[in-house]
Amino acid sequence: MDDAEIKNSVDDVEMNESDNESVGEQSQIGSSYMPTFRYSHYKMRQGLAKYTCSSGQVYTSAQHVRFERFIQEYVQSEYSGLCLHTIRSDSLNLFNDMKQALIYELSDFNGTFSFSTNFWSSADNQLGFVCVTAHYIDSSWMLQRRIIAFRMLEYPRTDSVIFQSMMDLFREYMIDDKIFNITFDNVTGSDAIIDMFKNTLQPQFSYMRCLCHMVNSMVQEGLKLMETHIEKIRGAILYIASSSARQEEFSALCESRGLKCRKLKPDIKTHWNSTFLMLVSCVDYNAAISDFYNGKHDGNNLLCESDWEIAFVFMNFLKVFRSVALLTSEVYLPTSSDGLPILLTVSKCFAKHRGHSTPDFAAIYDIMESRFKSYCECMLPSFCVAAAMDPRLKQRGLGLLVKNISENLSMALLNIDAKAIEARLHDLYKGYESKFAEKEKPTSDGMPKRKRYYGDDIDYEIFLESMKQEDIETYGPTELHKYLGVNYTAYMTKEEFRNFDILAWWKSREGSFPVLSKMARDLLTPSVSAVAPEFVFSTAAGNQVLDYKSSMQPSTMLDCLFCMKDWEDARLRAQNWSDDDMVEYFADSDQNSVD
Repeated sequence: MDDAEIKNSVDDVEMNESDNESVGEQSQIGSSYMPTFRYSHYKMRQGLAKYTCSSGQVYTSAQHVRFERFIQEYVQSEYSGLCLHTIRSDSLNLFNDMKQALIYELSDFNGTFSFSTNFWSSADNQLGFVCVTAHYIDSSWMLQRRIIAFRMLEYPRTDSVIFQSMMDLFREYMIDDKIFNITFDNVTGSDAIIDMFKNTLQPQFSYMRCLCHMVNSMVQEGLKLMETHIEKIRGAILYIASSSARQEEFSALCESRGLKCRKLKPDIKTHWNSTFLMLVSCVDYNAAISDFYNGKHDGNNLLCESDWEIAFVFMNFLKVFRSVALLTSEVYLPTSSDGLPILLTVSKCFAKHRGHSTPDFAAIYDIMESRFKSYCECMLPSFCVAAAMDPRLKQRGLGLLVKNISENLSMALLNIDAKAIEARLHDLYKGYESKFAEKEKPTSDGMPKRKRYYGDDIDYEIFLESMKQEDIETYGPTELHKYLGVNYTAYMTKEEFRNFDILAWWKSREGSFPVLSKMARDLLTPSVSAVAPEFVFSTAAGNQVLDYKSSMQPSTMLDCLFCMKDWEDARLRAQNWSDDDMVEYFADSDQNSVD
């Protein structure tokens, strides 16, 4: 929605368009034209409302006398401050207009949506909220993400209350008949709630359990059991970092041992990626840290070699988990097709340390592996179907991936092999064929218009090794048969294989696979994570509306704040998130081996 539409929709006598309209008069200066700016109180109010919501600023900052003085003295002398009631009213008016525009856009969308849900609580943990985010691939094959509600849940928060609140929301947006998948967190995704959705929605409805929550649960269990060891390391670093004199003395010790001076920093307990980065900063410095700290202390709580040994083993797991968390929080690239390769990466980490871990780490290892195995058994089928839409994998590569995961975890994954995956794909495709086959006709044969590549020019991953020798292309009566019958990797160069853009690939083949591309669009849309990107590394028990003033806001205001920030970020394609700020925090620690 542009500013003109917002302006015409807001009914407020104080926003008199005729008196204060911003104009774009053109004044001629020589042979060039310059726009003449005229201050508009109306434009200022709508801009301030958008800014305060989308930037996460509290409303009170805009009514502060220092803010008013700053604007008047340095920006616009005609500015007059607004009271809190006016700012909130302007924000709600703007929010309602933008929401109506989004409802129209989504209800008119010719496709299905996937959703992710996560639970929030107030600062005192008495009020509960559900945040629902819509994911969809638009007509240009760009992945879109919109928070459609931050909704307070009625008390008591039973399964039926959560389910009904979400269904009411889908009906409000007029998209309850377009739901393809929901990715649940550990609160909103109880078996009972999932069963309610299965019984209510279309036959093709699917669901996922949040991969980020599974990773976080493994990390938190590990941190609990690692607490004694991590706390001793943290204490030693705090001891050094909290005194400039000690830091200088420690630097001198490092120099005497041929080590580069390093400014150590403690981690931030509420973010486990900082614990990983702290441990990384200690690699090669552990002996110096122990000698310096132990030399200044007497007693039983001294650092020992076993503390470092178990901490560095755990660090290797945290490195993999951090990579997974960053990948699964990606907004503009599909993650559902990456689910299976992610599980393979994690399973390799468990296989590598099985039997080679320190005895003290065995209990931590067993708990984390048990959680991971349970997740694999639950989610592998869904991940397989989505990954089959990656032409580098398809059913043959997937069968090999599953086999390797099974071997890495020493567990049998029943009914998940190449034939089972292909059968499931054909069952799913039948629904799309019956719905779209008469309307959509291929405009090309779908065959790559280029020579095949052989030999070393193709850099296949290990799990695709068996496809190197595949030279027979088979065809069948449907688009799915044709797609599965062609070994597209044989037509890819090394660079194309590594920098593969799955959305661009399907976009370029809509004409060849008009029905199958619709199925691919749906399968590639779900997010494997339901966690808000900025909370992927949080060690807290759940998401919280932390500011007490925010938690006391009316539910509609919280809805306004969360949604408008996300919508403005979406307009700027700025919804992605990374932990660069945390890496920057440890920059003085000379991080050289984070990635």
